[in-house]
Amino acid sequence: MDSLDELYYTMLKNAADNKKEIAPEDADPHMVDCLAKSDNTLIFRTKPCLCPPDDRPCIDACAWDAVKADGENGVTIDQTQCVGCQACVDVCALDALKTKKDIIPVVRELHEYDGPVYALVAPAISGQFGPAVTLGKVRTALKKLGFTGVLEVAAFADILTLKEALEFDRNIHDENDFQLTSCCCPMWIAMIKKLYHQLLPNVPGSVSPMIAGGRTVKALHPQAKTVFIGPCMAKKSEKNEPDLAGAIDYVLTYQELSDLLTVTDIDMASLPEDSLPHASKTGICYAYAGGVAAAVKTTLEKLNPQRAVTIRTRRADGVPACKAMINDILAGKRDGNFFEGMGCIGGCVGGPRAIIGKDEGKEHVQAYGDSSHYETPMDNPYVIEMLKRLGFTTIEEFLTKSDLYDRNLDG
Repeated sequence: MDSLDELYYTMLKNAADNKKEIAPEDADPHMVDCLAKSDNTLIFRTKPCLCPPDDRPCIDACAWDAVKADGENGVTIDQTQCVGCQACVDVCALDALKTKKDIIPVVRELHEYDGPVYALVAPAISGQFGPAVTLGKVRTALKKLGFTGVLEVAAFADILTLKEALEFDRNIHDENDFQLTSCCCPMWIAMIKKLYHQLLPNVPGSVSPMIAGGRTVKALHPQAKTVFIGPCMAKKSEKNEPDLAGAIDYVLTYQELSDLLTVTDIDMASLPEDSLPHASKTGICYAYAGGVAAAVKTTLEKLNPQRAVTIRTRRADGVPACKAMINDILAGKRDGNFFEGMGCIGGCVGGPRAIIGKDEGKEHVQAYGDSSHYETPMDNPYVIEMLKRLGFTTIEEFLTKSDLYDRNLDG
């Protein structure tokens, strides 16, 4: 019988070739389901857990209480608690735990679905497929694979930047007020919801750029399927949250896209450009730690340069640093009034399914941001036009009627 990796590439190749039967006859049905079935599973077990009951590193590694002792199977994953950080996978010496892949169901949709399928690419994509692969070449490749269109999630980061800057301007009036960003990172929000619930009143109920993108596409194209592509496993969990479900149909990682390009023999570097810039510099820079805070600060200062209470940002990346920052807030040692947290060290460029290192990734994102024609969301005609198509005629109206980009954090 093939190994799991061999089975995966065989099935992916067969799916890409649009074969009716994609799995070998002797394949393990459980493994076939794990690779081909579209469900809410984030982590699955490939073999029994043989670790002694008092020494199971995967349980200790999980900050979300999702990995639980199970007498029969060793451990079990509570999918309702799992945020997809894959810490349990990283410490499993037996290689018994694997992260879910969704690329095969997406390939089937590209062949079989008779409506539009849109790819939404996260801003950390710059440089992930080599220095010669621009976003224009990525767009060409994705259309070649069958996607109807390709959107930059950074454009929706622009929209959320505008929303959070407006909310800061409305809510922060004196030195005792402060705001925690609700954009971008599902691990940061999961941490606040599960461990620091008392801070939720300081978190504006905004969706992430991924969800904003999915909701926008479906508002304009109700029959569309939406596929987010990024470096983050936690996004696979985020799309399933009850108040967010339906915006994004599938989440792929850069690694999954790379696998599909491999089995289809597509060389992105050799493809022509399909360039359609969507995002401002501030939206693009969401991809690295500090980018959200800098974006909101720059936008707020442009919106209201005469504010009596200026914005003072503080950020943390990596779960331990995020917890330390939150504990400082609770202890009254704030030293800021706008706080950004990202679960991965370096931010999204340091995500577990990034292909290149976080420092190199940040350099590529910064270079792409510097090439943008627009500094902030308010300078971005693509964003302004999109908001008009959605029925927002003024910036003030966007703040008071932004249900499309709101979420219920208490849910």
